[in-house]
Amino acid sequence: MIAKDQNQISLVGQTVNTFDGAVTETTTTDGLSFIDKWLNRLDEASDEATDDIAETLERLRAEIDTAQHYNRPDNQEIASLLQDLIEQTRNVAATPEAITEQTELSQLIAVLENLHRQATSRIDQD
Repeated sequence: MIAKDQNQISLVGQTVNTFDGAVTETTTTDGLSFIDKWLNRLDEASDEATDDIAETLERLRAEIDTAQHYNRPDNQEIASLLQDLIEQTRNVAATPEAITEQTELSQLIAVLENLHRQATSRIDQD
């Protein structure tokens, strides 16, 4: 997935900086933009380890896009997709190829966990 790719490491940093806080501070457009950037990057990398992540991101993108158009997010589905991304990213982080990017992947996982907690707390509020 990463294998010392500076563009991807930079994208991890941008993602962490943007989403390292409250979801309410980030616009839906920002979220969709980052998903698109990741989908483009994963398409370029195109390996078996990231195919599941790309598929999950496609589903998350569709869910967020629908929520934006109808102003009614399905927080349960978003939380489920975020949980899938957390597990998939952990699996990639455990590969020998990702050994040099453990810090970046750990930060990305932490951000996904934070987003998941926020989505889950919104389920409880609905």
